[in-house]
Amino acid sequence: MPERVLEIHALSPLLFRDGRPFSAADGSETAARSLPLPLPSTVAGFVRTQIGLAKGKGFDQEQLENLHGLQICGPLLARGSEILLPAPRDAVIYRDAGGNPNVMKLHPFIPLEPKGAGCDLPEGVQPLQVTQDVKPESGYNFWTAQDMERWLLGETFVPEKIQGLPTETRVHVAIDPQKGKAREGQLFSVAYRPLEMGKSPEDYRPASLRVRLSLPDGENPAPIGHLGGERRPVAVKVKESLSKYWFDCPESIKKHFAGLGKGAKVRLVLATPALFEQGWKPGWIEKSGSSELHLPRGLSKVKLKLVSAAVGRREPVSGWNLRQNRPKAVRWMVPAGSVYFFEVEDGNPADLLESWLRPVSDNEQDRKDGFGLALWGVW
Repeated sequence: MPERVLEIHALSPLLFRDGRPFSAADGSETAARSLPLPLPSTVAGFVRTQIGLAKGKGFDQEQLENLHGLQICGPLLARGSEILLPAPRDAVIYRDAGGNPNVMKLHPFIPLEPKGAGCDLPEGVQPLQVTQDVKPESGYNFWTAQDMERWLLGETFVPEKIQGLPTETRVHVAIDPQKGKAREGQLFSVAYRPLEMGKSPEDYRPASLRVRLSLPDGENPAPIGHLGGERRPVAVKVKESLSKYWFDCPESIKKHFAGLGKGAKVRLVLATPALFEQGWKPGWIEKSGSSELHLPRGLSKVKLKLVSAAVGRREPVSGWNLRQNRPKAVRWMVPAGSVYFFEVEDGNPADLLESWLRPVSDNEQDRKDGFGLALWGVW
């Protein structure tokens, strides 16, 4: 089936709630917070629903199983026509003594251990070297695709400062349905995410979410649907041109990888959160290069050795299982932007690019839901 890009536009500010409890009960939060972007599973469920609605065959068990098997890659944030990606966690932006922004690149290194000193890193995993004792500068949350390409090729530069989607907080009051009046003391607030960027009309830029999937010719999802909390309306457009609306692997990176061989130092940057069997560590590392089936694309051909990692704090993912009508168990994700440093022990490093912006989570269904889209570079 041909692959296409779906572009999702918000018709009102959206709500992608985090996992904090939100109710009037004692000990619960009275403020609903929104994630920077929806989780891959949220967007995958939305897209499958739109496809199912367009078919008009209902949602019986057979239809649900077919929809559940669809591979959905995303979401990626787009500002106008350009793709934005989560900032890599091996880049630390700070201000130097002159107040100018600068960047510190984190590298694996083997420390000279004084007698009796050490660390609790897993055996064989090296720490990352911090060369400047500085405070990280906030606001560099997303990078343009062009900046990410340069970073993956090993260049050092200060990227464009992109905060991400703004927050729109609204304060509400609970209404007594019998009296038609406000309930005393029952104020609550909800933080929404408008799909737009810019602080003034002059620099206003519309934003959207993009996903990539395979669809048979002539088959399109329903154009209007509801995404995230409170069933807020969105519009869906199908883009036929992949290269124009997706971040294909740049020729510069393909050319660089073509010249690599055994012993090459390569980096994996996560463009969406990932789910691994061993928590922070991908379970496929030990199986890479073994020609074993059911591994993420390209990883069965190249044997990798983990050298180091820059992984953010774990993030929860849960939800409601509509088919079983019960909540899903909480699992813990590796956040987007996390970086893994590898050495190639065997195989052709260029084969790794088969998984460029393809999911590399351990579980096959998690990969179909879009968890763990991969970007590859060198270090």
